[in-house]
Amino acid sequence: MLKVKVLKNKLVKKVFVDYIAIRNELSTTDWPNVLSGTVDEQWTKFKGVLLKAQDAHTKTSTAASKPSKRRDLAWRKVDFVQPDAAWKDHLVVDQEMSGKTPLEFVRLFFDQGVVNHIRDQTKIYALQKDAKEFGVSSAEVECFLGILAFTGIVKMPSYRSYWSNKTRYPVIADAMSRDKFEQIKKYLHFNDNLTQKPRGDPGHDKIHKVRPLIEMIRDNFMKIPPEEHQPVDEQIVPTKQRISSSQGMGRVVSVDVSDLGVGADFVLRLARGIPKHKNYKLFFDNWFSSLDLAQIQSDQGILTLATVRASRLKGCALESDSKLKARGRGSYNWRVETQSNAIVVKWYDNKPVHLISTYAALDPEDTCRRWDGKRNEYADVKRPYCVKEYNRFMGGVDLADMLLELYRIDFKSRSKWYMRIFFFLFDLSVVNGWLLYRRCLAAGQKPMNLLQFKTDVARALLSGASLATPKRGRPFSDADTNSQKKRNYTCRTPDSTRLDGQGHFPAWIESKQRYRVCVQAHSKVKCVKCEVSLFFTPNRNCFLTYHTM
Repeated sequence: MLKVKVLKNKLVKKVFVDYIAIRNELSTTDWPNVLSGTVDEQWTKFKGVLLKAQDAHTKTSTAASKPSKRRDLAWRKVDFVQPDAAWKDHLVVDQEMSGKTPLEFVRLFFDQGVVNHIRDQTKIYALQKDAKEFGVSSAEVECFLGILAFTGIVKMPSYRSYWSNKTRYPVIADAMSRDKFEQIKKYLHFNDNLTQKPRGDPGHDKIHKVRPLIEMIRDNFMKIPPEEHQPVDEQIVPTKQRISSSQGMGRVVSVDVSDLGVGADFVLRLARGIPKHKNYKLFFDNWFSSLDLAQIQSDQGILTLATVRASRLKGCALESDSKLKARGRGSYNWRVETQSNAIVVKWYDNKPVHLISTYAALDPEDTCRRWDGKRNEYADVKRPYCVKEYNRFMGGVDLADMLLELYRIDFKSRSKWYMRIFFFLFDLSVVNGWLLYRRCLAAGQKPMNLLQFKTDVARALLSGASLATPKRGRPFSDADTNSQKKRNYTCRTPDSTRLDGQGHFPAWIESKQRYRVCVQAHSKVKCVKCEVSLFFTPNRNCFLTYHTM
């Protein structure tokens, strides 16, 4: 800042001038003229120089902050001109897909390419971390996914409980050993760390560790033909870890924002995959919406309906809350922006709600049931058509959140924050596969629920893996390999049952089994209650020893 002192009438007047603005906007010849003449003349000339600099600086800063002058809005209480809102596309339903299995539906999104990518990156990470080769196959990765799916269905305090003797879950424990599961979990990775750019670099990606996985699954989602009505809302991946790319409730971190605002930027980014000029309907809430966003989407041939905040409706003079409240629940007022042909409706329910739309207006009106606390009964409340349309199609994302939460994978990882995103993507693939299965279901066929669908997916992933530890050397023949029988595992009998002295009777069995007291011997006798093989001879009674000691 340049400090200039000017004397007038024996008073010191201090004036602070923006030196950068004067240097850029004024010629140096303006200053010598100020210093000539009487004090009054100098003061007059100096004020002229200041006003000239101020005007030049104001024009420059205004042009930099606002590239184009905003048009004047024309809000009128007139009839809304209804556009042609007929959907100009059609939903393609492949009838042949009705015969697909649940796993085949999920593999449309979480396909073999994704599985192979996880396998390859896991091997690379094992070499980088411990400098040793980690053998993992695509079948083992699928088995790992099947175990994760089952953990979302059958909840236990920790993942080791599925292999524990007292809480063993055979569906998981028989499919893969605990050590193999922990190894895959330890080295599970989705992108090469060596390709990540450091912080501060313009190309730094905060979600570099899962970026390829997100892009691959997103591209697979985009292959499915969209429906006419598309809701936009936020989804939360629950985690307690502190990461810089996280988004809190009502707070966004590290997002490049345009003049439209961060909410509108999200909508425009998500709407890139929607076909233009086909009259697709887009729904979102007041965190995203604005009149400018509705106008941009209308120019692209996408119709919108959203709630909107009153502070974003500049110049729109609607009736006050008190007047609408005096008229009773169900009363509403509207204005039409005639230049963009967008209607804003203020509807009073328990509280006033503002909606903005480029295709849905007031008619046809209907009624909805609301609870009247004063009369302690339900009452019919009048509502315009735009409110009915919004309530009908806006809840798609909330429904997806509810379906995800039913059988969500909830593994805790202290250091790998990106595992939560991986679990979310797999769960989302299963839910979307189930929704696509319901869409392609043949007429009259009873659909399976989400629990049955996810269970079938998990079992199919487990059954597709042959995880028996191979022996050294080449087997003599395929028959020898296939004839190997897997040893049945029985859980350890609790001491309270083993020592209760009730109902422990010996029974004869067909084949010999290792008996509990001495694992090097075999017996054809078992206890019918404990389900364990035991042995007794004239010189040694292991049956009695097992049930008394």
